[in-house]
Amino acid sequence: MRVKILVFLLFAFVSGVAAQEHTRLIVTFGDAGIVPFDPLTNRYRAGSLSAAVAFADRWRAELGAENVFLADVPARELPLGDRVYLALADSTLRGRILREAGYVSAAGRDSVLALFGVTPEADSPGDTEWLVVDRYDVDGHVAVRSKRQDFREVRPSGRFGERFAEDEKGVRRFFLEPVAELDTTVTTRDGFFGPSAFAEGADVSFFAPPAMDAALPAGPLCLGDVLRLFRFDNRLVTVRMTGRQLKEWMEKVFGMRYFRIEGVQSDLVRTRVPYYLHDDVAGVRFRVDLTARYNHRVTIYETERGEKFDLERIYTVVLNSFRARDLEEKGLKPETVAEDYRLALARWLSEHPQLKPRARDNWSAGPERWVKAIAQRERRTIFEGR
Repeated sequence: MRVKILVFLLFAFVSGVAAQEHTRLIVTFGDAGIVPFDPLTNRYRAGSLSAAVAFADRWRAELGAENVFLADVPARELPLGDRVYLALADSTLRGRILREAGYVSAAGRDSVLALFGVTPEADSPGDTEWLVVDRYDVDGHVAVRSKRQDFREVRPSGRFGERFAEDEKGVRRFFLEPVAELDTTVTTRDGFFGPSAFAEGADVSFFAPPAMDAALPAGPLCLGDVLRLFRFDNRLVTVRMTGRQLKEWMEKVFGMRYFRIEGVQSDLVRTRVPYYLHDDVAGVRFRVDLTARYNHRVTIYETERGEKFDLERIYTVVLNSFRARDLEEKGLKPETVAEDYRLALARWLSEHPQLKPRARDNWSAGPERWVKAIAQRERRTIFEGR
């Protein structure tokens, strides 16, 4: 392709053709940050819309503003912080930035892409690249060259930063200023040995620790403090299952989490099982007998509302879409409650300024005396030795 373009341009030069037009298209793919920093960590990130503007301005100075096009193709998902801010604080910000940057409108995007011969599905670059397309029109003869531009070394636009300085301050405040007050420290460590305060808040739910070892201290709580713990994109779903299916699922969960124990010298927590498979369960009261064989450990007594547990009754269970995949393989059909459970969490936190999280105390693993002794030992070996 490059040889063909060079031959084409050389022919145009030798033949004395003067009517040559060079236009350039820069394509971002829907995941460019609205500000040059990650609002969850408050750290610089490459490839923001401001960086795209700086790159475009460089070429506008060379080719003329009318010959440089910017297009944003919504092929990828925005970073979490951007999605939360646009959904809960200011849904207009990204649109205002795109217009100020000179991006073509959504209505005109397809025609511009067609002019440059871009097919987003086929031409999508890597995660740290933009697509740059040059179009040469010499006396009606057209040649197109596309390349991938690594944006990690492109710095944000200074003029653009000044233009949106107040908006950037607003984004920082949204994530870094307290939205709630915790009256006690919450730690994921508790969730490996029994009920955890991280599992607060649903009728029947499965909830694994968001990290192997994390804590939210008592006191002011910022959205950034919570959301940066949740790294994975998952939907929040509900699944309707019988009590019998629920018990079978709980047997599998606790079979994976714990070894069978024979005394205080036994191992308890299966640390080779990833932390995100160590589900806590809220909504029912039960006991896990760790001396029993696999699939015969869990005894469910009642719901947390005091209703007798019924193997034939239909229960609605809340969990994330990643964990629901195993249930789908059994023929159960999850229904989406929220496309991103983290956005739902952020909305809930912003509506609850005073939080008093407590472990639900709805289940125990036994024999309790053995489990307590082993847990004291493994808290030190698992966490303090990390």
